[in-house]
Amino acid sequence: MILQGKLSREEVAAWASEYVMQGKPNISDETDWELLQIVSGVDLQDSPDEYLHVEQDIKDWIEKFSIR
Repeated sequence: MILQGKLSREEVAAWASEYVMQGKPNISDETDWELLQIVSGVDLQDSPDEYLHVEQDIKDWIEKFSIR
């Protein structure tokens, strides 16, 4: 949804962070947990106008987790 412009990186990271920051997250699947941790940082920035993770990183994550 980020790549399609339907959601901002900040919206996606905020949603994932709700789960990651819980004291005892209710996530039993390790793959889901790993993906939530990654996505919670999709809005990190290198500088005021550049994100740490580029669009290719997002595409790579999609490919990696689609295979599982």
